[in-house]
Amino acid sequence: MRSHIILGDGWCQALKQIFIFSDSQKDSISYFEREPAILVSMNRSDLPYLKQQDFSEFPAVYVLIGGNKRYVGQAAGQTISQRLSQHFLKEDKDWVESVLFFARSDGKMSKADTDYLERRLIQDFKEKSEYDLTNSTAGNTSYIDKLQKAKSDQLYDTVFEIIDEIANIDLFGTTEDTNLPSLTTSNSGLFEIEYDGHQVKNSSARGLLIDFVKSIIASGDYADKVEEMIVDDEPTAGVILGRKLSTYNGRPNSAQVADGVWVYTNFSRKDTKRKIEKFASQLGLKYSIKWK
Repeated sequence: MRSHIILGDGWCQALKQIFIFSDSQKDSISYFEREPAILVSMNRSDLPYLKQQDFSEFPAVYVLIGGNKRYVGQAAGQTISQRLSQHFLKEDKDWVESVLFFARSDGKMSKADTDYLERRLIQDFKEKSEYDLTNSTAGNTSYIDKLQKAKSDQLYDTVFEIIDEIANIDLFGTTEDTNLPSLTTSNSGLFEIEYDGHQVKNSSARGLLIDFVKSIIASGDYADKVEEMIVDDEPTAGVILGRKLSTYNGRPNSAQVADGVWVYTNFSRKDTKRKIEKFASQLGLKYSIKWK
């Protein structure tokens, strides 16, 4: 067994990226770490090599991946290697080709943590992905206090920063529309969109989505088209404009953009760009985006 380690400080906190190879180099495990999270990507055949790693003893939340199927689960009260071993012995998991899992870098997650994170990931798959999610339930529900929940949310957000910006894993299976305008890099260090002689800028991707929708609504130029896009209920990842504030476990995941109108914002940076592009296309806008 040998490993190749890359250390980087491209973020505010250091990222550790490790590739672990078997002697035959036919199997490999990719490990990413940024406090407080670790993310591991592996093939089914890598299980023997996983068991040799310290993080194989951690409780974790995982995704089983194969073809168009996905399964979200958790290892609590047992290690991730034990849980995967159980899955791989079952005939109904013959379709599994690879696994993605995440955990706390210190290896400490309670059952309340894994229940909450598993449930949140299942909901994201249902809202954002067209994969065949084979889970029979929405996950377990355990009491989790505010501080513990905040720490779990921080872990989840960090995991998706790694997935989207470093590992470049398209977890939810969304694809780019080749008919959309090509993307250019922002020189200002801001996220930008130009349309109809207007320019909207923001320091965050989600902020740009919010400000862009606000600008469109405030102009009144596309009032009829926008009205058709607003649902009377809460907005979702699929229908991003709604008449009610949407929340997840009591935490808002939408922002108000006009009187009685909210836009859904719980997207990764990559998916935020896609939603901006889709919204602009639905309005028939000619536009250009600069992304940082």
